[in-house]
Amino acid sequence: MFKPVRHLIGAGILAVLTVVSVLLARLLPKFWFSFYTGFSRKAMGLLGTLWGWLPFPAWELLLVLLVVAVIVGLVVAIRKKRFLGWLAALLELAVLLVFLFVDLWGLNHFAPTIGEQTGLQVEEFGPEQLKAATAYYAEMAGIYAKRVERDANGDVVLPEFSVLSDEAVAAYGRLAEYNDRFALSVPRAKPLLVSKAFAYMGVTGIFVCYTGEPAVSTECYSLAKPYTICHELGHSLAVAREDEANYLGFLACRASQNDLFLYSGYYNAFIYCYNALFEESPSAALSLWNACPEEMIHDSNVHVEHNRQYEGKVQEVAQAVNNSYLETFDEPGVKSYGLVVNYLIAEYLNNGQ
Repeated sequence: MFKPVRHLIGAGILAVLTVVSVLLARLLPKFWFSFYTGFSRKAMGLLGTLWGWLPFPAWELLLVLLVVAVIVGLVVAIRKKRFLGWLAALLELAVLLVFLFVDLWGLNHFAPTIGEQTGLQVEEFGPEQLKAATAYYAEMAGIYAKRVERDANGDVVLPEFSVLSDEAVAAYGRLAEYNDRFALSVPRAKPLLVSKAFAYMGVTGIFVCYTGEPAVSTECYSLAKPYTICHELGHSLAVAREDEANYLGFLACRASQNDLFLYSGYYNAFIYCYNALFEESPSAALSLWNACPEEMIHDSNVHVEHNRQYEGKVQEVAQAVNNSYLETFDEPGVKSYGLVVNYLIAEYLNNGQ
């Protein structure tokens, strides 16, 4: 019984350390984030560089190996009648993974906001400000909708994923010229090997802190892909909140000198604001929508049809899990993805006009 007890003690110690770090981050944020954010960014940069030589996310392979090891361990434990030892070891491993997630990156959910770090005044805005911002993003998206390359069907043409990834890194380089808070240390985003599976879960991209790798589904709708890559790269900068990563994705796209990235950024900004405006005033939203160029309307219709093929129970369950994860870190569930609208309005009021 010695080994099971040892594993349980180890799990207990790790659980206590995790709780203590969360309490410190929440109760003493000024002290904690005076060093933690910098540590987290360096850790992600180191891990991302370490695994950067692989053309696919290392964690996908490591996850398969982990599952195989757990199953083999279970079989051996049953044969040798050491099931309790295996179960205790599995518990210790699970708690270790939680500890590493929280202390390497997850505590950034409690960090000062991007608005606080950059001086951007983010608040609750009124309907007129929302309408003005939506109109602005619609106008800008419409300009670039006419500039991107299209095929015979009128669909946006994309280069290879590696080209998109390189351009996203270059965009962050230009963004960092204005604020070194946005200087990347992760080499690039990677395409997911199991993109289909993630598409059915409604996941277009994911950042895994264990290997410091931003990854994007190849099944992601073409026009959303540049923006999604920039979003996931944003997570490597110790930006954990989804609404802030969305905002950072827009800033990177806007900093790009590539028409495709500019269109992707402004298009997604418009969609966020349009959806919020539609809830506030359907007539105002539809009026702006009807004024959009036909290229934008075509892209939006294709986008909807593309996403519809992956809808189902798997996606509902995955969204419920994601919702629980976000609420664990005090984000208001998947609705936090809509809070980017306040950032976009603030950005429009400060720089767009």
